[in-house]
Amino acid sequence: MTAAPQPPDTLRVTVAVSDSVRRGEAVLVTLRLTNTSDQRVTLYLTGRTITFDVVVAGSDGQVVWRRLDHVTTQQIVHVKALAPGETLEFRDRWRAAAPPGNYTVTGVIPTDREALRTAPAHLRIAP
Repeated sequence: MTAAPQPPDTLRVTVAVSDSVRRGEAVLVTLRLTNTSDQRVTLYLTGRTITFDVVVAGSDGQVVWRRLDHVTTQQIVHVKALAPGETLEFRDRWRAAAPPGNYTVTGVIPTDREALRTAPAHLRIAP
């Protein structure tokens, strides 16, 4: 079964993090996937438990942490229907062990087609 490509305006994918944390503190990362259309949307996601990734990069673009780095994921198709206005939420924590500075946090939700990506959120790590 193949998914029909979803028009870009039917889904909104966002990531939320604190604006600033101290080095070593836990950062709660929340990804939200919302059906913004007035019709049911069927998604073909991956993993028995839906897989999602979080990428933290420094101001130079170098990745300092990926949630799925060194993790084996199941390539099972997970069919999920979202009603109009329905939101899926995914959460994880990252210990901000990177040096003080400015970082971007991006969420990624793999699908059977192109992955759904958030716009980057900004995070400052203070000493």
